[in-house]
Amino acid sequence: MAGTGQNVLKYTAADKLRYVETVLRYIETHLPDELNPEIIAERHYISLSRLYRDFYACTGHSIKEYVRKRRISNACEKIKCSNTPLAVIANGSGYETRQAFHKQFKSTVGMTPFEYKQADTFFYFYPFAAGDVSIAVKVGAETIPDCTTTRFYDSCLTGIEDKAIASLGEITGRVFGRNGKQIGNRLCYEVMTEREGTSKTDLYATCVVNYNEPEINDGWNYLYNIWLSASMFEESGNAYFEEFIFQNGKPGRLAGRQTKFATRPRKLKLYLPVKKRKMEQHITIATVPEMSFIIAREQGYNAERKASEKVMTFLQEHHPLLVRNAQKFYVSAYGDICECGMECGGGFKLSNESGLEIVSIPAGQYAVLPDDRLGDMRMGGAKMDLWLHNNSIAHENEPVFAVYETNNGKYDAENISMKLYKRLKFDKNG
Repeated sequence: MAGTGQNVLKYTAADKLRYVETVLRYIETHLPDELNPEIIAERHYISLSRLYRDFYACTGHSIKEYVRKRRISNACEKIKCSNTPLAVIANGSGYETRQAFHKQFKSTVGMTPFEYKQADTFFYFYPFAAGDVSIAVKVGAETIPDCTTTRFYDSCLTGIEDKAIASLGEITGRVFGRNGKQIGNRLCYEVMTEREGTSKTDLYATCVVNYNEPEINDGWNYLYNIWLSASMFEESGNAYFEEFIFQNGKPGRLAGRQTKFATRPRKLKLYLPVKKRKMEQHITIATVPEMSFIIAREQGYNAERKASEKVMTFLQEHHPLLVRNAQKFYVSAYGDICECGMECGGGFKLSNESGLEIVSIPAGQYAVLPDDRLGDMRMGGAKMDLWLHNNSIAHENEPVFAVYETNNGKYDAENISMKLYKRLKFDKNG
């Protein structure tokens, strides 16, 4: 971090994760106590500004926001699962008065402690696991120039970004890109090049990755399925994109503004448009009617894609009307196995030669968690299992499953909702 002469100590990403993990453990064991950021910074031999910056980059939360939500989350468990007086819960959550606790609780959960105790909804803010952090994420205002969009189509996804850029020839200014809409078997990549015009400033979560396929995929997966899930943000509804960074360190430029791209990009900066989450997700206990799905089961690499393609290929050939009217889709993942399917109704029959099967979801009570990210359901499933354990709620020894439901027959993100389900063993009224 600092030094004299030749003995300069470099502050590495590993150093950051190591001390942030220590801070997280310290917070978890001192939630009832005073947790002043200045004291935490001093105790961990770090400047306050460094603590704020690194904690935010690793967790997606300010340190004060994180402490507040962890305290309220622990209070929620006591309110639901014990008869502990509210004054005792408030004091044990770090609040000196019931009034201060009441105000903070309603601001975070969306209802009063009494309303929460009576409701069939559960709030839980999960402790952040520093071991899940793989990339530093920055959240802030980013200014993006006005751009011209050019669409490039190819039958192969690998290397499509390079081909798209090369097809443009001479390019000036910054260069951005993103996956476009596929037409038939032709995949699309959109290249956006800077032009004269009005720039636009918005809030983004960003990270920088090396320019190779595995790291790019890992970067987007981390942003969507790990960081966003644990952060205080949600997607804003605007489209994601990525910016090409070349060898001289200037995004989208080589030696000058009128230079052809003579070398491949060195890195990519990933932009995920976000906004502060208005409400935390709540788990609800609900009575769910019986559902039936025709599914395929696959194992190993790309199991979800292979299973979904197997179902769609069979149904398009043998039951095209079912595909046309489909509204609900099923996904369940456990180990390296993935099941994917489409709702088919209770009377649907399959031939033995189909290679598919019908899964019937029995009617009953389920823990239900809405998920607005439409990403990797394993993260949500792990959270639901942790919540069930912490609240001592009996449940069946079955994997969590997801149901995607379309609205108005449209399949874009704005018209698809996703819910995670776990079957319970108890009657909430009993």
